[in-house]
Amino acid sequence: MKKKWLLLLLPLSFSLSFGQVKEFPLKSENFSEVVLNKKMNFEGFIRKDIPFRLSFNYVVRNPEKQASYFVAGQYGAEGSTSEFLGEMVFTEKYDVKGDPDQMLVFGDFFFAGGKSATGSEMLKGKFRIQVNKNIQLAERFSTLTFRGKRKNGAGTAEAEVWWANYNPADISKVVFK
Repeated sequence: MKKKWLLLLLPLSFSLSFGQVKEFPLKSENFSEVVLNKKMNFEGFIRKDIPFRLSFNYVVRNPEKQASYFVAGQYGAEGSTSEFLGEMVFTEKYDVKGDPDQMLVFGDFFFAGGKSATGSEMLKGKFRIQVNKNIQLAERFSTLTFRGKRKNGAGTAEAEVWWANYNPADISKVVFK
């Protein structure tokens, strides 16, 4: 009897989990140049005390999933530099109150690379971009902020990490979706 209920509930659970996913409204826009950030470094911290730098070498939109971007670059902390590959998935867009020309764009990122004693490291979390609604003008000035976790290859050590292309006064007050 339990197996029959599980078989009946399984399709329902899939429709609930996948049926509520919103489609990113700006998937026709290309954010590659905005994320690339003129190949300038992003700066931030691991935990609250270890300086962290990251830069993108390339950012390419996935031709099959327009809200997804493949990325590659390098990051460094504690005197070492590592290369990474990853993906950014844009999920939501909001207008900025009081500034009709600006919008906030949110999404998720997953980067893998680097080397630790236990194998490759992973960076996973959320990103936020405040950008001009006219993407052609966005290259002039956009704020990009990333916040997430850095894990060693074995998954035994984890630390909070964030980086941005500006210096936020208090990263805890930056809103992520």
